[in-house]
Amino acid sequence: MTPDERIDELEAVLARFLKPIRGVPFPVVIKALADVSVLPIDHESVSDRALIDKIASAAKAVGSAVRANPIRRNRPNEVGNDIEPFVIDALLTCDLRAERPRSAKGRGQQVGYPDILLYDREDRPTYLECKIFGEGTAMTTMRSFYLSPSANPQVCLHARHMLLAFGVDREPISDSRDSLYRPSSFKLIDLHNLKCDVKYEFNADNARLYSPDLLLAEGRV
Repeated sequence: MTPDERIDELEAVLARFLKPIRGVPFPVVIKALADVSVLPIDHESVSDRALIDKIASAAKAVGSAVRANPIRRNRPNEVGNDIEPFVIDALLTCDLRAERPRSAKGRGQQVGYPDILLYDREDRPTYLECKIFGEGTAMTTMRSFYLSPSANPQVCLHARHMLLAFGVDREPISDSRDSLYRPSSFKLIDLHNLKCDVKYEFNADNARLYSPDLLLAEGRV
């Protein structure tokens, strides 16, 4: 095989490899990334029904608390982070133990999936992700759930995985780029049956991007 033929073969293999993969079951993703299982919600289980009811009660409490003290933000995607402390406080008042999850190395982290680790009265763990969506946008095709590989994942336990999403109304503030955000609804999702897509990307760091061998011109302005 000539060098040119080898390059052509590698390009063809890479092109096939980079095609998006669709419909990967969420439990398969978690097993591959963290080597733990995603447990399904059993609607016939008294314990699982009680867990759902308590999280739903917490969601209603969050709605009341945030409506009384609206979240002021410039960008909607920041509101999801702001609502997490409200969720933790509400879960605690609903007889659930809630905390920030720790990574596989025991570190507490503020970013990445998932947002919250909670335990019920039977000491069963459940991971809870918090999201917000604009009212009327829940059934659109906008991508809103992301999960990236990590050498130090925050998912370390065999557990249930849920997502608590709040539909929010936005009230622009006059003479400001900020708006006030208030929850008006919620959705509690069992992630066990979620289907995920994989989309690859290429990236480069600054050291490679601005390396001298790529430089065409530079100067002061």
